[in-house]
Amino acid sequence: MQNIQPKHKPKEFRYIQLASSLESKISNGVYRAGEKLPSVRKLHRQTGLSITTVYQSLIELEKRGVVEARQKSGFYVKPHLTQILPPPILKRHRPVAKKVSINAVAASIVEAMGDRRILQLGGTVVAPQLLPHKELHRIVKAMTHKRLTDLMTLYENPTGNMVLRRQLARRSIDLLQETGIDDIVVTSGCIEAVSLCLQAVARPGDTILVESPTYPWFLQLIEDLNMLALELPTDPSSGIDLDSLEETTRNHPVKAAILVPNFHNPLGFLMPDDKKKFLVAFMQKRKIPIIEDDIHGDLYFSGQRPATLKSFDRSGMVLYCNSFSKTVAPGLRIGWTIPGAFHDRVQQLKINTGIASPGITQHVVAEYLNGGSHERHLRNLRIALKNQVHNMAMLVARHFPKGTRITAPMGGLMLWIEMHRRVDGLKVFHIAREQGISILPGAMCSTTRRYNHCIRISCGSPVDQKIENGIQILADIVRQMA
Repeated sequence: MQNIQPKHKPKEFRYIQLASSLESKISNGVYRAGEKLPSVRKLHRQTGLSITTVYQSLIELEKRGVVEARQKSGFYVKPHLTQILPPPILKRHRPVAKKVSINAVAASIVEAMGDRRILQLGGTVVAPQLLPHKELHRIVKAMTHKRLTDLMTLYENPTGNMVLRRQLARRSIDLLQETGIDDIVVTSGCIEAVSLCLQAVARPGDTILVESPTYPWFLQLIEDLNMLALELPTDPSSGIDLDSLEETTRNHPVKAAILVPNFHNPLGFLMPDDKKKFLVAFMQKRKIPIIEDDIHGDLYFSGQRPATLKSFDRSGMVLYCNSFSKTVAPGLRIGWTIPGAFHDRVQQLKINTGIASPGITQHVVAEYLNGGSHERHLRNLRIALKNQVHNMAMLVARHFPKGTRITAPMGGLMLWIEMHRRVDGLKVFHIAREQGISILPGAMCSTTRRYNHCIRISCGSPVDQKIENGIQILADIVRQMA
């Protein structure tokens, strides 16, 4: 039925009506986060409302927090990540040290991640168009024949390229305590940094504390090194449960911990600073090393870069790990660690296992950082990822069955989705892969069956029709199971 408004309705009702109509279109994905709304004059022509009324409606949307005005540019859809769907809740349990067995499933998932024909929602990879590949290309092309020959025919310093380590030390101000060039060991990606640090502080048979759920490749490392994983209850919004930490370390011989306090993988939370400070002091008192993975630390959505656990470390018991895989180029495989009191052991392990990381890629990243454009690139990347996480969350909210819960990450590039208990995330993975879609099943993130009804999806690419179709297919699979 045609909706005809009585002529005596006041004009303010019309601007509210237009604002609500535009908000509905935003909720339904007609306009996505980061996209520009039609101009005031275009809306004036489309609706027949006065320019004043149209402008009032846009101001109303701004008050509702739905759009933001940009000077001399117009109104843009503003991303928001809270209250889209209910968040997952803390799952309390009594921690038990367990053997890990996920390698078979991990191999299948890595194989799917490498298939270009598959829609990659499983691996947390940033879309190539969001990375500074043009600058990297220019650096490679500018290399002289002699420089290229030297880099190919000589071993790099085992601890890493001197220029690169100097750049990393400069970038560590306020984030890491008194970091110098000689404190840094360059690695082939962040996972090698974590692996070297774990081998430096623990031995086969030792118990390693991790968050629950945790990054699946931490569990794979623990499995390969014949260690035991001890999963600690973890709040999806603030991190590990400190009461449980105290009891667990009292009752179990914990040798080390692997933690991701900044934009956790897979939950996306940001641990509050007071909790970080307490955690570091608590573990230091018990002489338990912490391996800190800060790979998403630069991908914050608002405010300033969050503090690291390392910044509260006064005894060298925090082994800091990071990488450029999420911010510059995953294929260059440039990571690094600041292993504190365990530096000599980590350096020796690096020499024993690979002598040194490739010199060419280290040189390229060092030259890129020296160029001075990295901070500007990070600002643009953070804006893009915030929009993409919002848009993916809205797609999940529109298409997945009622009762679905999702995280509201404050940074990073992933969403954790909690579905009905009847849904098996591993089965969803296999069915989706047959239809050309890769996801990460929650079963990969735990030694228990506690997250079998969960999946993780990547938000590293801008939402387009292919991704929306993929989310619809996933939702149909989930709905049939539920």
